[in-house]
Amino acid sequence: MMNRRQFLLGTTTLAVSGLAIAGARFWPETGFNNPCLSNFPDAIKNHPLMQQIWSGVDAAQVWDCHVHLAGTGDSGINTKNSGVWMSPNMNSLLHPILNLQKRFYINGSCAADNNVDATYVQRLAQLSAEMPEGFKSMIFAFDWFHDENGKPNQANSIFYVANDYAAKVASEHSHQFEWVASIHPYRADALDALDEAKAKGARAIKWLPSGMGIDPASPKCDAFYNKLNDFKMPIISHTGHESAVQGGNQAHGNPLRMRRALDAGVRIALAHCASNGHDQDLDNANKRVKSFDLFTRLMDDVNYKNLVFGEISAVTLINHAWVIPQLLERQDWQTRLINGSDYPLPGIFPLMNTEQLLRSNLLKTEHIAFLQAIKNYNPLMFDFAVKRLIAHNGKRFTAQTFETRRFFEN
Repeated sequence: MMNRRQFLLGTTTLAVSGLAIAGARFWPETGFNNPCLSNFPDAIKNHPLMQQIWSGVDAAQVWDCHVHLAGTGDSGINTKNSGVWMSPNMNSLLHPILNLQKRFYINGSCAADNNVDATYVQRLAQLSAEMPEGFKSMIFAFDWFHDENGKPNQANSIFYVANDYAAKVASEHSHQFEWVASIHPYRADALDALDEAKAKGARAIKWLPSGMGIDPASPKCDAFYNKLNDFKMPIISHTGHESAVQGGNQAHGNPLRMRRALDAGVRIALAHCASNGHDQDLDNANKRVKSFDLFTRLMDDVNYKNLVFGEISAVTLINHAWVIPQLLERQDWQTRLINGSDYPLPGIFPLMNTEQLLRSNLLKTEHIAFLQAIKNYNPLMFDFAVKRLIAHNGKRFTAQTFETRRFFEN
């Protein structure tokens, strides 16, 4: 059984390959393993940059809008409708990529072997509590992959987090968490499930179209969209290429496929701003273009200016960071960008490289030691700090980008 703080040499080799880290310039700057430290020392708490990153931001309005729950079901809460589950393939060396992903998720979240469910939540609650008073993490449920007939397909699913489980965790840590439901729109009980989620305090709906088998452009979604519009409840949906959850139809992540929801009046947060991969340009003879170009088209469509938002989780990761200058140059978008961390990804050390951001002139030399020190203690604070310090041609993400509560209470 793997110790959460140590990786075998073979796993490290696979990690470099699987993450497509080419050359020494992308070698993990602080190693592969999260040391899982806690309780910031005074030198970090009182650092001038700590004061700077929170200056002008109302922490009570800061809801990290992209935080994953995860677990293996080792708590015994792993029933089909109320628990948390992870594919057993992730335990098998016959599925090396999935096995590697599990190892990184466990280490990145500082969960303990054989007690993953409980310690994952405990660590996340502790990290959230270390943030300034009022800060909250928005924790995600995650529905099964479903077929075209709306039937759950566990064999094609990688993760599952029931709405009931997410709601329960949020209620037990109400000072640290809000929760986001996940409901496949093809389900026969989708509308009833939406009613129940709303009644239990869900703030939004989370979709990963490829990993759940959802085509957002399908007429099968119409009734769901209409009810979401009635509830004024937004969708947070992955857009662009999906790397973490393999399988499904990657074309379902095309930003333009969200038009059907937008035309129904549903507000959409396009996760990651479609900053990874390419998609078919549905408006131009299916020419293949960057997914971000299609995201840009939606953001610039005057018909959707009050409905479509860019969610900036993961944009600082090594394969997404190219998009940061373009996001910052668009000052007209700044009130429609909202921040999420995509936790536990900021705790997976090889995925983000502050020195890469320095080389790209997005960070300054004096930022690096401070950020790398924070990274060892609190990935939520680390993600927040990096994004608050990043600048391009004097332009930064505004305080409103981080004060996301308004988006979910509208």
